[in-house]
Amino acid sequence: MQPSVSVIIPVYNIEKHLEKCLDSVIGQTLKDIEIIVVNDGSTDNSLDIITQYARKDSRIIIVDKPNEGLAYARKSGIEAAHGKYVQHLDGDDFLEPDACELLFKRAEETDADIVIMRFLIDSPRGQEEPPFWTQDEYNNISAIHTMAHEDYRWNLVFLFQRRDLHAVPIDYLQNLTYGEDAYQSIQIAYRSKKIVTLRDKPLYHYVIRESSVTQTGMTRQKAENVLLFPNLIETFLEGTPENRQFTEDIVYIRFRAYFLLLLKNWREGMTERCRFMAESLAKYPALEQLEEVRRFTKLIRLYARCPWLGKLYTDYYVHKGKIKA
Repeated sequence: MQPSVSVIIPVYNIEKHLEKCLDSVIGQTLKDIEIIVVNDGSTDNSLDIITQYARKDSRIIIVDKPNEGLAYARKSGIEAAHGKYVQHLDGDDFLEPDACELLFKRAEETDADIVIMRFLIDSPRGQEEPPFWTQDEYNNISAIHTMAHEDYRWNLVFLFQRRDLHAVPIDYLQNLTYGEDAYQSIQIAYRSKKIVTLRDKPLYHYVIRESSVTQTGMTRQKAENVLLFPNLIETFLEGTPENRQFTEDIVYIRFRAYFLLLLKNWREGMTERCRFMAESLAKYPALEQLEEVRRFTKLIRLYARCPWLGKLYTDYYVHKGKIKA
């Protein structure tokens, strides 16, 4: 018999956090679930912990594979899944006890392809809830507009989705270590006819550790990934029949990538990026509504016109702590 929900958990060297994650899934009030845990070549005790849990709960299916990265771990989970719906869950995050039940009920009642949930960010600085989607229902075009223009709107784990959206495999890029969620979520959203929100309460705990890419310094590999994912999304959206409707969205997505590099003080290629942003601000004035743009408009325009002045102004922002050294 087909389970209602497949919870897919990729795991790589997270032994300290794994039990809390697994306990939150085993304890779900919706019992008709399968729990697919993908061990992505862990070298710590993660596999031993998964095995111990599987002995106690027959709903746990272990996929043990060589390390290929998060995207391919999720891909392996999808390939092993049988549920009507899929819930992705990172192995160091956890769910509220009634998450699957509420999401499944909402999807069934509305005949939606995707249900978007509220979530909490648990970080060393405390707990916060980001702004949530403003509408109750979206189509694929309006959902992508919202994803492009707002923060924390495209993480794959917040999209409770019909498994048949993956009937034709989406494009996973193995070496993409930053922005892979955005790339995958855009593809899934585009395939959906109806997307609804569930605003009862936060259901997902998104745990940020100090080792997260957004918390640590920028390296060349990370910078290359940050620059790559907007290109992948642009290529995908430009290949759709509605490509003209996504022109401004692509610019917004690229802005967010460029600002991550700016805030991490990654200066290689800064002049070209600032020139692109200055030209885009003239073409799309609404971009100035973004908080980062308001904070750094002067820096962007200085860098675009006179790079050495831009560098001096960047040093000033580093001194003031607005940009990380």
